[in-house]
Amino acid sequence: MAILRSVRGIFAAGLPGRDRALAGRLMRVIFGCYVLVAVGLTALQMLVAYRAASQRLQDDVAALQRTFSPGIEDAMWRYNGEVLRGILAGMHEIPAVVGVEVLDEAGRRIQAIGSRDGAPSAARRFGTPFSRTFPVVHTDENGRRYPIGSWTVHSDDSIAIEQVKNTLYVILINSALKSVMLWFIFYLVIRTMVGRPLGQIRDYLARIDADTLAAPPLTIEAGGRNELHALAGALNTMRDRLRCSFEENAALMRDLREMNATLQDRIAERTRDLEALAHTDLLTGLFNRRKLDEALAEAAERAQASGAPLALILGDVDNFKSVNDRHGHKVGDQVLVAFAALLRDAVRPTDTLGRWGGEEFMLLCPATDLTAATAIAERLRLRVEATALPEVGPRTCSFGIATLAPGESTDSLVARADAALYRCKRNGRNRVEASPWPRPDAAVPERGAA
Repeated sequence: MAILRSVRGIFAAGLPGRDRALAGRLMRVIFGCYVLVAVGLTALQMLVAYRAASQRLQDDVAALQRTFSPGIEDAMWRYNGEVLRGILAGMHEIPAVVGVEVLDEAGRRIQAIGSRDGAPSAARRFGTPFSRTFPVVHTDENGRRYPIGSWTVHSDDSIAIEQVKNTLYVILINSALKSVMLWFIFYLVIRTMVGRPLGQIRDYLARIDADTLAAPPLTIEAGGRNELHALAGALNTMRDRLRCSFEENAALMRDLREMNATLQDRIAERTRDLEALAHTDLLTGLFNRRKLDEALAEAAERAQASGAPLALILGDVDNFKSVNDRHGHKVGDQVLVAFAALLRDAVRPTDTLGRWGGEEFMLLCPATDLTAATAIAERLRLRVEATALPEVGPRTCSFGIATLAPGESTDSLVARADAALYRCKRNGRNRVEASPWPRPDAAVPERGAA
């Protein structure tokens, strides 16, 4: 009801007594807006045309390097001034070039032609000079390069204005003609097709009972179908739409509640996926180094508290670099995936397996002493040796083993296993090496130590 009263009040206050005055006002407002937009679009079109011509000019100047650099380089290398002058004279005939100069490697001018500051003529007084400098390098038959100087092309943006001048004139004339024609069209259409229907709508709104919406339907007498007829239809169906809007709003609220519940479920599922992804190596599907660090810290804490043994095994494929060098990194990734799958199928359910980095894999074996861990590593070594990996066939692997000593840090444990793995590499590969507990006064072994 309030909406209808507001609409009726706007029309009653805004519509003048004479349709002709309203039509004239609408024509002035609409045509004034059109003129503003037309001026802006015309200016933008002219700017785009100028920028396109300017960019073509820049590209033409840059393309001169491919055309003239070989000749200039040959003339400078042979100290042939006549040929060099001929090249510059031919280049100066190109419309995009207003000047060219050639410098030696010390920056001294050898040859020059034309102007360095752009064309000073009245037709080009609005342009902006610009230059492009290209190095001159001679390459002998042995591939050695000798910088022998440079050459610079001088040009001016005003050339772009000259190139698009006729286009700009056409744009201006076209915009002016369209403005005049549209003024007459606005004048006829608004006076004959807008003023009279608006008067009918004004009379209808003055008669309608805003409290009961009991007025007869509004009929526009003007010929044709336009937005004013649609406005009349909208007024006639307003009551039905208002009644239906409450039902639609209630249904929309139910849909929004269902969508919100679904969205929360998807967010929770996505959060779980992201948490799993944060602890997974994307190539092999095993735990990544971050997860292994967490698992090692937790396993070491439990082992130190309970006194149970904890073994750590580091293993990698022998001579893996040769796989990448000979077959490419794609085959190398396939080998790592197959190696990871082989280890995953062979380890115990209580062990933790992950990719430590590169081609190195870590296996945490809780409640496992050095003898049992050595047996596990030897079994893995034999299984790898007897399995054909993708594209490369059977390969060997090496394993370094260390067990957690009382009071030892995880960094020391990893360093000892890594040192044992290095001893495998140093002693011929395809081996299992174990690192005994360190003496209390001994330093932690490092990779590369004897």
